[in-house]
Amino acid sequence: MNVHAAKPAQEDVSRDLARFVVGLKLADLPASYVQTLRHGILDTIGCMLAGSGTSSARAIQRVASEWGGREDATVIGTKLRLPGVSAGYVNGSAAHQFDFDDTHDAAVVHPTANSLSASLALAERDPDTTGEKLLEAIAAANEVTCRLGLAIKGDLFEYPWTRPPILGGYGAAAAACRILELDEDQTRSAFGFALHQTCNTLECLYAPGSEVRGLRDGFSVRNGITAAMMAREGIIGDITAFEGRFGLFNAYFRGEYDRNRILDRLGSKFEATDVSIKPWPSARETHATIHCALELREKNNLDADSIETVTLTVGRANLEFCEPGAQRKRPARRMDALSSLPFAVAVAMVRGRVGLESYTDSALRDQALLAMAERIDWKLDEKITEGTIEGGRITVRLKNGQEISGSARHGFGHPGQPLPDDVRRAKFEDCVAVMPQPIPSSQIDRIAESVDQIERRPVSAVTAALAIA
Repeated sequence: MNVHAAKPAQEDVSRDLARFVVGLKLADLPASYVQTLRHGILDTIGCMLAGSGTSSARAIQRVASEWGGREDATVIGTKLRLPGVSAGYVNGSAAHQFDFDDTHDAAVVHPTANSLSASLALAERDPDTTGEKLLEAIAAANEVTCRLGLAIKGDLFEYPWTRPPILGGYGAAAAACRILELDEDQTRSAFGFALHQTCNTLECLYAPGSEVRGLRDGFSVRNGITAAMMAREGIIGDITAFEGRFGLFNAYFRGEYDRNRILDRLGSKFEATDVSIKPWPSARETHATIHCALELREKNNLDADSIETVTLTVGRANLEFCEPGAQRKRPARRMDALSSLPFAVAVAMVRGRVGLESYTDSALRDQALLAMAERIDWKLDEKITEGTIEGGRITVRLKNGQEISGSARHGFGHPGQPLPDDVRRAKFEDCVAVMPQPIPSSQIDRIAESVDQIERRPVSAVTAALAIA
């Protein structure tokens, strides 16, 4: 970054993004995008229900409860009600506990964890808020987040910053601005306030035992809501939040971005339609290799005891999820396991599915999984590196000497291979099953129905369906 660079001649893209956020209407959205939004909302609610019972999420619930304040908003998966900013913080902290929330593979962001947490928390302040307004807020926010991610030229590991919460904070701010009905200038100020609360580094991906990666979106949601509420009070923020001399792209991404990816057909082409619903917990980077492992196991009727070695061919991104090898093969805690490609492949080979039950404390001590992980090795092939979310190749050598190989470019759930309705339902049920007190199937039906009809109902219909008895 050249800190002495001259101010760009064109106006900061915050003007265009603010205008887009303020003006977007449900009628502007293609039916395919509306359906993507519904799927993302329901999926994220499921992830929040699953995450609400983890020790770190419950600790955040206690912290936010101590802050006190008006009981405006629902804390999903609990009986708690908290002020909007606190509820958004807690729900955002629950959404990524199992790294199971939706993702845009090319932009490398998890948009709905931020947009839903921020918009739902503020929407509940007014019982008459419509589901249509909530959808518009989430649609605008997800588009902002995805376009910012698509604009960055380098891969995730070329910068020190964790891209999903860094960019998701601006999505949270956009969603909050829309619910609060801020105007263009106020929304632009909110982006400026978000800039000064932007932080999350990739250290949380490497530090053994760290729980930060599961909580990270709580920070960005809290900060996004705060930014919008400051702007609502008339405080003026930086109007050069993205392209200024020390704005987002110059300060965090070395000025390596393509502004056309932000502005091209903004309002008529919706990049966030390409959001993927994850079929398995763990980092999305690992999913093509998991997909390949499960296919090899099923097609060849493999038994774990018959496997001598497994060799993964990885690009630069998945190498990050393999090394350091000793740490990745024997993860100490849930978040460590969710960042481990060898562990995920071991689960696939031994159990034939990669579900939430494989990331419990008992699973991390399962000797069959650990023994399989020790038989997994990897090699780097630069040719397989195709952006942050790369393909995967596997070669399995059996004890009888036979070798079996396979490859996959994308993980299941990619827009080119979306999850069928029954698989999405099964995922939601799996999320519910790990709650301390799972909700009944009849309540799952009510939640699903409220989201499916969200644009025709008040937001209170969704929160009523979520109420914990």
